[in-house]
Amino acid sequence: CGRRCRPCWSTTPPGKRPRYSVAILQAVDKITAESMRFEAPVGQPVRYKNLIFTVRSCEATAPDEIERDAIAHIEVDFQPPAPPGRTPAPAKSVYRGWMFAASPSISPLEHPVYDAWLIACKAG
Repeated sequence: CGRRCRPCWSTTPPGKRPRYSVAILQAVDKITAESMRFEAPVGQPVRYKNLIFTVRSCEATAPDEIERDAIAHIEVDFQPPAPPGRTPAPAKSVYRGWMFAASPSISPLEHPVYDAWLIACKAG
């Protein structure tokens, strides 16, 4: 075809990205400087202080990709715990998107009190 594009010089289909059942995340409270690394199974909400993390997908780059990385689609809601005997306030979505372990600044959680980022994906 005269161009140096993948379809012209390669007949090998791209590799499939392996999917994992657990994301390893790290979060920090910017007020207290408290940091915590935790595991979040895909599809199961996990609370860190006033944030609720729900990982929808966690995968790694395919073997044929040049850069090695872990990538996770994560939803984060803000919901302070309810006082005893009271109904909690509705959760407010503060983040929904893909996080990249090798480049956390590409799609960061932007919150005035908390920072959080993806460390890795692993099998459950």
